[in-house]
Amino acid sequence: MFDDIDFSPGIVTYDGTKFLDQEDIFQVAYRDDSYVLDLGWYRKEFAVVIIKDSDWQRPVLEKRCVMPEQMHKLVRECADFVRGLITE
Repeated sequence: MFDDIDFSPGIVTYDGTKFLDQEDIFQVAYRDDSYVLDLGWYRKEFAVVIIKDSDWQRPVLEKRCVMPEQMHKLVRECADFVRGLITE
């Protein structure tokens, strides 16, 4: 589903995009898990979050949508955001 997105230098650690009705859908780890890009389904909406240092209570960035076709754009934006943080 996200094959055309450049997640480097991250590593895809979970890909459950065949099942969009589950909480855990997609995850990418960056720099020994210092940053994590996580996509999940939360009852009525999809959420893409950027987590730093395993602090799930305070995401660095969070984007939400209700339509599956909007996910691709949000995941790409978040991947670009993390890449910008890492290269600073």
